[in-house]
Amino acid sequence: MRILRLLLCCLIPCAGFAGDDVFPIGARSWGMAHAIIAQSARESIVNNVAGIAALQDPAFFAAYHSYHGFDGLSTVAFGAVLPIKKELTSGFSVQRFGDKAYNELSMGIGVAHRINRVSLGIKVNYRQIAALTPSLSISRHAVVIEMGGLVQLSSSLYMGAHIYNLTQSGKSETDLQQIPTILRVGFMYSPSSVIRLSTELVKNTDDPMSLRYGLEYEVVPHLFLRTGFSTKPRIAHAGIGFNARNFSIDYALSSHTQLGISHHFTLAYRPLKEKKS
Repeated sequence: MRILRLLLCCLIPCAGFAGDDVFPIGARSWGMAHAIIAQSARESIVNNVAGIAALQDPAFFAAYHSYHGFDGLSTVAFGAVLPIKKELTSGFSVQRFGDKAYNELSMGIGVAHRINRVSLGIKVNYRQIAALTPSLSISRHAVVIEMGGLVQLSSSLYMGAHIYNLTQSGKSETDLQQIPTILRVGFMYSPSSVIRLSTELVKNTDDPMSLRYGLEYEVVPHLFLRTGFSTKPRIAHAGIGFNARNFSIDYALSSHTQLGISHHFTLAYRPLKEKKS
């Protein structure tokens, strides 16, 4: 059974749940088919570090992702965004995928700075991949650097770009197989304060080019509906989110044409500012 789960963990990411992203995190992102490269949000510390530059308040989040109903195929993630000063923000994230038989761990710290309409960010990650079965024991690790940018083209149009594994780090000094380099570019258009339309192009060095489309609609104040679609692999996405005064909760569902349904949850907390007397 452990060997079967190990094979699933190794093969299924190539088939689509991680696919073009090493660690796609956040139910909001999953609800919009990950077409969020040009948006600013707390989960930007994972999805495009440049997006945290526009955040003015600290925020903390936890996420859980369960893939296709298979035991051991899940991701747990934690992250925080901590503004240093105006238009300069730091953050960190920790993610773990898998179980004792096979797991991937990523820990990273990043910083982003905004100058007028342009935001730039950089993040350094430590990645570890481990497999343990009665007949196999593997442990690989690497330092991975990522960079991102976000530009406000107009009052309603934004463009984002991101590169993961800028230095093409491998899994270890002795391993010829490299962690993929991932290039992403996309746009977000907001025709009104309650609608966000986004599209994204993704190229993983190991996979075909993928297109993503996402939509977020604020039905009533603080209640959001989301949907999206991605190609190669073909995955349909849908989600819902609710923002309270200082808490928010998001849920998303994604459906792979061959592998089935996955579930995604995120809980976030934003400390309230103290009122000045």
